[in-house]
Amino acid sequence: MFRTRRLAAGFALAISLTASSAMVASAALAVPAGPSGAASPAGPASTGPYSSWKAAQRAAGFSLKHPTKTYTLKRSGDILVEKCEVTGELSKRDVFARYGSVRHQLLSIDQNNSGGPCGNFGEAKTLRTYRVEGVKATLYGFCDLPALPSCNSRKAQLLLTWLKHGVYYEASSRGEWRAVLVSFARSLHLAG
Repeated sequence: MFRTRRLAAGFALAISLTASSAMVASAALAVPAGPSGAASPAGPASTGPYSSWKAAQRAAGFSLKHPTKTYTLKRSGDILVEKCEVTGELSKRDVFARYGSVRHQLLSIDQNNSGGPCGNFGEAKTLRTYRVEGVKATLYGFCDLPALPSCNSRKAQLLLTWLKHGVYYEASSRGEWRAVLVSFARSLHLAG
């Protein structure tokens, strides 16, 4: 639940920079789903904020991937490990890290070991598919609606989701071009 509120607040703030207050209320419901990592847990998983990918991986209990290309954006805050907020998946972990700022450029990666989304990102337009890690990834956008930017604008909020070996990933961006988001997603590498 914390992740859902945290992301809803972050995306509401991001969208409020360009949208009317009526759109902010509905955009706050557009919470991105959480991606996942693979391997089975080595021990009981825990939750909380972690300052390193290695510590977050130990806490989550599954193999995590971290971006190696962040386009000069620094990680903002800790890596958050939380419960997957989906019925029947509460023992799974959802891991989130953000790079940049909600007010400017933003890239984030969310991964979970439930094999599917740990939340609902709401109504978004399906824009196209790409290949990431050799599998199909679908690009979604919060765009081309009243008070929201064009889907071709750098200001559009974008989400790229894919599933590999039972692991669900979601990379998101705001204030970045599509090519940057795709490159960010393709740069994921196993954490230490």
